[in-house]
Amino acid sequence: MDVSMHAQVRSYVTQRLRMHGDIVPVGDDDPLFTSGRLDSLDAVELITVLESDHDIDFARMSFDLRLLDSVTAITKLVSRAA
Repeated sequence: MDVSMHAQVRSYVTQRLRMHGDIVPVGDDDPLFTSGRLDSLDAVELITVLESDHDIDFARMSFDLRLLDSVTAITKLVSRAA
């Protein structure tokens, strides 16, 4: 796993959680969306960032929210796209 990519994803997720007033530490495998900690607007924002920063084309993949439901899942998605 790319440590710097992992740290970048963790930082972004932590920032989104703080925007909701959620200051509880997030574990790498903690569910983000299915737990309700992040919402659909956060998913859109995250998808936009991943598409622009990492050339991930969500329109070409069979999208499943589980691809974004944890820090680990997001990091794996970005690593596969690289």
